[in-house]
Amino acid sequence: MEDIKEEWFYRPIPPFEDFFEKIEKALGFKLFIWQKTFIINGYFRQYGETTAKIIKRLTVDNIPIDLTQRPRTAREKIENDDLVEIYKKLQAAGVPTCPVFLTKKDKENYFIKQRATGKGL
Repeated sequence: MEDIKEEWFYRPIPPFEDFFEKIEKALGFKLFIWQKTFIINGYFRQYGETTAKIIKRLTVDNIPIDLTQRPRTAREKIENDDLVEIYKKLQAAGVPTCPVFLTKKDKENYFIKQRATGKGL
């Protein structure tokens, strides 16, 4: 297991690996993947924060999520698309989630059901 972690922590970024090998040799230590990615791109993703936030929203926060409005930014669209993908996988696996409104009809049906069961919001 430790070997797998180490492989991931220090994995190469082709075609920049020669560049990083020179830097690591000069510094005397290996750079982590997030350091390499930051150097090349100016930011680092891929450490799972977005996925973890989505799972928390869907399973712990228990607040209905309304995706019926058009996203305001490209970033919001990407996050909404990720949320929908994870939501569908959790639903298919039988993992309880909060309600997610993908359409205005979903939202309307949810509130009709809430009134019919006396749960209301």
